[in-house]
Amino acid sequence: MTTSVEPEAAAEQVEPEGVTFGRLNDAGIEKFREKIGLDWPYNRWTTWNEQATRDGIRHYAHGFGDDNPLWTEPDHAAASRWGGIIAPPGFLEGAGLTPEIPRNPGDKGRGKGALAGVHMFWAGDHIRFFRPVREGDRLWVRRFYVGIEPKESRFGGRSALSVRRRVYWNDAGELIAIWDADFVHTERDTAAKRNRTKEAPPPQHVYTDEEVAEVDAHYAAETVRGGEARYVEDVTVGQELETRYRGPMVIGDIIAWLQGNGRHEIYPYRLNHKNRQRMGGFYSRNADGAWDSAMRVHWDDEYARSVGARRAYDYGMLRNAWMTQLVTDWMGDDAILVACDDKITGFNTIGDLTKLTGSVVEIDTTGEWPEVLCRVECHNQFGDRTSHGTFRVRLPSRERGLPEFPEPPADHGLLPGMPTPVSGPWAR
Repeated sequence: MTTSVEPEAAAEQVEPEGVTFGRLNDAGIEKFREKIGLDWPYNRWTTWNEQATRDGIRHYAHGFGDDNPLWTEPDHAAASRWGGIIAPPGFLEGAGLTPEIPRNPGDKGRGKGALAGVHMFWAGDHIRFFRPVREGDRLWVRRFYVGIEPKESRFGGRSALSVRRRVYWNDAGELIAIWDADFVHTERDTAAKRNRTKEAPPPQHVYTDEEVAEVDAHYAAETVRGGEARYVEDVTVGQELETRYRGPMVIGDIIAWLQGNGRHEIYPYRLNHKNRQRMGGFYSRNADGAWDSAMRVHWDDEYARSVGARRAYDYGMLRNAWMTQLVTDWMGDDAILVACDDKITGFNTIGDLTKLTGSVVEIDTTGEWPEVLCRVECHNQFGDRTSHGTFRVRLPSRERGLPEFPEPPADHGLLPGMPTPVSGPWAR
């Protein structure tokens, strides 16, 4: 899981009527609904990759342990059907700028202060892909909420589930993907209280020489399908994907992920000071009395316990990257990942070992091209399932040749009444 606080929601701890900082109540949820359909722009403060450079793509892939030559080796990629390097599907998460969008006077302050100080956990993804990201693409994005509903959560009593959409285009105006991300909102104090009163978690496992050797043997045996085509005619329901291990996770794995994917909330020194003026509610004083971001749940055990975790934990998008890699390694260069639906169901903490398993659960022949549905699951060393997902793949066919991406929807994933940009490819 990952924790996030929206900059605009955290910039000032000004409490609208009925809204209490750090508390999840009906007034806060209703105020949050004002954000639906309102663009929350990505600018150079908040995006990691404005352009899909060769370096940026490689850094992202290496950040979660992926050396697939389609992303990282120019000669291999040039000989593929794509004619050059393309990015792993999850690269979009940290990419893109928002073009200039006209603002209505009534939009100012819309939703401001809603659920400020309430923690957000990345809880899942629903992604549809329509184009690859190619080396050199300049990327554009529109980001907005599409809904929020109250719910009960085992992480902190009462909670809410919001859905934030990001729509990505390239500089030619071609739609690349529509990405809905689920977020669970919980009160930190409530989660901390539950953490103190519930039964003590199992002690952290200390791995033996034999266990570490077994994991290393799996790493050594991992394969990438690459240029060897996997034809849809050869796939059967029940076919298993290669089992993978990720971990035991160390702080260095979190650092590697941040090197590739980036986080705009983490800045040092003068930039940290500037960011605190912009989104002050995201920061608090740590045990040493220094200003630190809420993102420290990913390396600070004590702070992570305050939101209900056993200790510091990973990013939800890191597990999405692991599950996606299992599928892209299996499907080969000629195939296309057209959709992903995943859920993050538990914390994956420092020291945990994740076992990824996958299988073909369905071959859907009802559409324009046969689509293979792969089910992927993640379990930790205690046997707990921490995430799972279904990935929809179009494989090449011996009879029909190479698959193509689906046609994008006419509305491009935008909600009715959303304004047209005054610049950039979307204005065309």
